[in-house]
Amino acid sequence: MTLREFPALALALEENLATPAQVTTLASVGLKVNHADPAEQSARRAEFLQVMLERVRVEPLPPRALQKAAERVAEELTGESIDDRYERAKKRRRATVEDLGDGMSVLRVLMSSFVANAVLDRARKQGKAIIKARPKPGAQAATGAGAAADANANPSHAASGRDSTALAPDERTLDQVMSDVIADMLLTSDPMAASLAKGIQAIAHISIPATTMLAGPNTGGPGSTGLAPALLDGMSPMPLEEAKRLAATAPAFIRVLTHPVTGAVQAVDSYKPTTAMRAFLQARDIHCRFIGCRQPAARCELDHTKDHQYGGETAVWNLSDFCLAHHIVKHHTAWKVRQLGGGVLKWTTPSGKIYIDRPEPYDVIFRPSDELPRMASGSPTPGAASATATTTTDDHPPGDDLPPRPHAPKPPPF
Repeated sequence: MTLREFPALALALEENLATPAQVTTLASVGLKVNHADPAEQSARRAEFLQVMLERVRVEPLPPRALQKAAERVAEELTGESIDDRYERAKKRRRATVEDLGDGMSVLRVLMSSFVANAVLDRARKQGKAIIKARPKPGAQAATGAGAAADANANPSHAASGRDSTALAPDERTLDQVMSDVIADMLLTSDPMAASLAKGIQAIAHISIPATTMLAGPNTGGPGSTGLAPALLDGMSPMPLEEAKRLAATAPAFIRVLTHPVTGAVQAVDSYKPTTAMRAFLQARDIHCRFIGCRQPAARCELDHTKDHQYGGETAVWNLSDFCLAHHIVKHHTAWKVRQLGGGVLKWTTPSGKIYIDRPEPYDVIFRPSDELPRMASGSPTPGAASATATTTTDDHPPGDDLPPRPHAPKPPPF
């Protein structure tokens, strides 16, 4: 089959351009490149081998990495979309048990790759939580000493045998705990009802190229979109419609910016602000940042000054708090706003008038003072100053178009 379908692989093997294991992997994955037209199929398979053999030449990939890389290339070249193959493959879902002897069996469940990865992720997290919650060795020793003292004080209690409340130490490995957790999931339906791992949720990462996400339904025939596939955990191609359905309910997106030529990751940015960002911005803004509004920041929404969809970063210098009403005003009226740094906002009204809105200053700050030694020695302090606290209203950073503030105090000497 390899010589007939992929003669280039036989040549690569003869010339030591690929190992037997690599040839086997590429032949197996290459068979997934299909097309209704035999001539087109041969051309696409030849292109697949050209790309992958060059990849093998410049980068010696281990077997699993080679297979994943080959699957991604094959997915872009095949004439049958993964959505069509998925619809056909999911009809083979099943569950089987294989008896291994010694009282052990293997439970095999054929299911969606996304679901399988999510199940394993949740079981792993629960297993780690269970292991983390185990009593420390010192605590177990103390419990044992207490039980021994109780036995000495109550011989009749000791004579009855082992204390019924004593538990053997849990020495299960993570794999063993995961196996037990999955069994609990299936047998009790609610394994988390009284578990220390309550509330743990599975996480699966899906990568969807922006051009693929925005593409409409495939209208050019099976698999002819030519778009990069959606990937599960960045490696395994998955059905686009399934990926879109899951993305629609995702709690957060992470935007990955890549080099346009090499594809190397340049930056990663999430639309959703972190908890630390929210706390910082609530402390900075105090209230809604629209002119004159005093709705507390705790009841406001965070807004990207420059829209995230147009390249605005999810960072404190591009975020500010707005109440719901003024959030709508900012996005759907002619009001314009931009950040000048340090949380200072420059508002432009529909008529062109400009307002500068600064964060509310925290009135009292503390700084070193040369008055402290004199106060300690009982010497009189000059003037009326008798405290080390001073007030300031100059809380804004330097900006290129900030109007001067009257009577601004000198900066602190540190």
